[in-house]
Amino acid sequence: MDPKNLLERREQLITLATELFDYIIKQPAEKRLDYKERTGIQIYLREVGTRNSLFSPIRLPEELAQVLAVEKAVRSETLGDFSSQNSEDPEAMRFRGSLSLLFHHSIIQGSTSGVLGDEDTAVSLRLLSCWTQIPAEYVIKHVIDNGGMLPECFFDRDHYLYGIVH
Repeated sequence: MDPKNLLERREQLITLATELFDYIIKQPAEKRLDYKERTGIQIYLREVGTRNSLFSPIRLPEELAQVLAVEKAVRSETLGDFSSQNSEDPEAMRFRGSLSLLFHHSIIQGSTSGVLGDEDTAVSLRLLSCWTQIPAEYVIKHVIDNGGMLPECFFDRDHYLYGIVH
């Protein structure tokens, strides 16, 4: 699958992101442990070094979420990390939520912002999987094999995000 197909998959990716956001915010408070009302997410997918990108709000993300979706991806690229979790520092406003893949001799990224960090990362993972048509388990393996950190909950069968990422 050629990464040039990003815009051809635009509607499919936006629909998937909307479904994932709706699923996440409908989880009971005792599962999510989130203190804040979430109104939307911002997704950012791109092939690094090209104009091949998708930047789309899902529902009504906060303005900061729109900025952070880009910041996470750019930070990861700049540092050469396959996960923005590697350089996460909440006190410095650096959060998890972006993942990178080496795909067809290109670096492609999925970045999400607007919900909890583990949730942002799960959405990014699924979007990369959808875009590339590579199973999520392979994306997980690729990120780990390249030194990228992933949320521990991705490996906990009892966690509500496990079903999203597997």
